Amino acid sequence: MHITRIVMNLLITKHMKRVASILLLLNIVQPIHAEKKILGDWAKFHREADNLYRKNQHEDAVNIYRQVITGRLPFQGNQHRDVGISWNNLGVALYALGENEQAAEAYDKAISVLLPAVGAQHPDILIVKTNQAFIQEAKNNYQVAEKNFRELLKQKLPHVGANHPDLADCREGLALALEGQEKHEEAIEQLDLALKLREEKLGKMHTDVGATYAAIAIILLNQGKFEEANEMDAKAREILAKTKGMYSPNLNTVSRLRPQPAEILRAKSKDLRIP
Repeated sequence: MHITRIVMNLLITKHMKRVASILLLLNIVQPIHAEKKILGDWAKFHREADNLYRKNQHEDAVNIYRQVITGRLPFQGNQHRDVGISWNNLGVALYALGENEQAAEAYDKAISVLLPAVGAQHPDILIVKTNQAFIQEAKNNYQVAEKNFRELLKQKLPHVGANHPDLADCREGLALALEGQEKHEEAIEQLDLALKLREEKLGKMHTDVGATYAAIAIILLNQGKFEEANEMDAKAREILAKTKGMYSPNLNTVSRLRPQPAEILRAKSKDLRIP
């Protein structure tokens, strides 16, 4: 999932960054009173919410994002890019908690705010639409998600180029939609393309690379290709073990593909272990 870009360098990838002050974090999870703050304070709190998300403290991040939106509105109104970005980031944190309906509402709000602020073809809009496509997958609307991801790939190309990691995220989403329709070979093809992009841009020991190997392993397992699945799983485990703590857990089952790994393991394979 994506958290959109702003000048303050919001979270785009899953890189972990340390929070500057533990005391500040302890303070901001308490209710923030808007009447005591200026606009610059809300930008600071937004960044701290991003940091909470990076640290997998998703509930705290949701709490802060909601307060930031309320605090920004009197200063910036409901057609300002910063407000739209806060709505999107709230949706990302809610999605990570498995709160798909609330996440979908947040993404809709983000679109309604961002459209008059930046226009329909702006990269921010495409990022929110990507997040909305993942919501469709979480609702098992695989055909709708497939259509949306294919359109997003076409729309993003002129903006980011053929080798941008954003395209890998779209290809991963497309692979999930295809796998949900039991189009295994097409799903593997999309994940192979995503893997190539991620290895070139992020390096071979990045968490996104490990997660891609894990996804390939599950699809191979769904096909009954146990030896190949074990090989992919071994690569995934090696990478993810070395980058432990850097890959945000996601409570959405769609992010782990279907059927659930534990069910597959009990039925088909004793030694394969999906991270």
